[in-house]
Amino acid sequence: MRTTMERTTWIDGLRGIAAAIVATDHYFMGGVLDSAFLSYWADPPEENRRLIQLPPIRLLFAAHAMVPLFLVISGYAISINLLKLRKSNPADFVRRLSSAVTRRIFRIYLPVFVITVISQLLYFCNIYNWTFGDDALWGRKPWTAPWLHITFVFRYMIDNMNIINFQGNPGLNGQLWTMPLEFRGSCIVYITVLGLAFWRPQLRRIAIALLASYWFYFGQWDIFAFLTGLYLAEMRMISLSQTDDSANLPFHIRKSWAPDFNFKGIDFAMIRAIVCFTSGFWLVCLSDDGFLPPGYKFLETFESSRWEGDWAILSKIWKTVGSLLVVYGISQSPTLQKPLDSRPIQYLGKISFSLYLVHQTVYHLVRDPVLGILWYVATGESYPGTMEASTHTGPFAFSWLVGFAIMTVINLYVAHFYTKFVDERCVQIAKKIDAWVTR
Repeated sequence: MRTTMERTTWIDGLRGIAAAIVATDHYFMGGVLDSAFLSYWADPPEENRRLIQLPPIRLLFAAHAMVPLFLVISGYAISINLLKLRKSNPADFVRRLSSAVTRRIFRIYLPVFVITVISQLLYFCNIYNWTFGDDALWGRKPWTAPWLHITFVFRYMIDNMNIINFQGNPGLNGQLWTMPLEFRGSCIVYITVLGLAFWRPQLRRIAIALLASYWFYFGQWDIFAFLTGLYLAEMRMISLSQTDDSANLPFHIRKSWAPDFNFKGIDFAMIRAIVCFTSGFWLVCLSDDGFLPPGYKFLETFESSRWEGDWAILSKIWKTVGSLLVVYGISQSPTLQKPLDSRPIQYLGKISFSLYLVHQTVYHLVRDPVLGILWYVATGESYPGTMEASTHTGPFAFSWLVGFAIMTVINLYVAHFYTKFVDERCVQIAKKIDAWVTR
């Protein structure tokens, strides 16, 4: 029962927390709490040296670390059931793997297509209260040239499905740049699982570790993330196998061949899990200064020459390593899993994909009007802009914090209905397409 519930509890809960952090940070980005995204040691000192810049609080402003975390989780989640099937029913393994590949592209891109169409329609009807850059619009304007808006949607989807040469087309939902990474990593995991399916277990683990190390060396952090997720799933299968085998042995044999390393009350397995989790947490909290701040300088020792000092690679690689350690630590510790099993966190996990998809559209529609209304309530004046408003501490804090509470409620409602009426139906459509093409 525990193995059946594993994915639907702590894995989904962790994904829900990651989605909530991304949504939170996108609300505050752009002049508000900018220092929270930097390190405590950033310059100038008078604008930094704040408690919120230090772990563990900085996790709340670690949006750029959540993408690597998503990818490690995805690598684990899409692997574990296939690996269980490979062990329990090898005859059906290839068929189920084919089904997973077929459904994956629709599972990812059908909900993306729906939010893309909705966003473009809202922009065409001039409903947004947001200023977009030219890189997001490509000359399109509200209420003009409908065909150009239609072609923009399809151009955006084509660019977003290019998993070989990423096009960097932000569209009206800049957070969706991760979708090609998600699909590419999924394909790599499926190919790896198939290619190593009938290898001896020890050689299979070594091969996955070498593959992950190869992409780590070249700075391909997204591929590294997926392969490490697969590696954790393989290790989980080993753990389950050892538990099952041990359970079938007589008690005296279990004690002699599978000793409990609990020496004088010390649970070394738990200590290892806590150390990995804490170390990973520290790496996930790496700031966005553009360089390694104090406390992280030692990582320079392990840098690959292929990274060429590129901060985009350095940052994502170490945050991916941190995500790997966090996921491993939680997977080994029921104590760390327990908070993720709570009903509120599980609810976040259920709507996490929808929350990730819709939150930017919600902000584009109502964030600024909500701030304007709250500022007027506090001051009786129109909102003067973020820079000027920040000089008035009380009204500024009131407007942004109360606004955040209001936007959170709206985001949760929209994500709930998007999950119910779009995401879940897209899952069913993906299954029907798979059934149709394999008849």
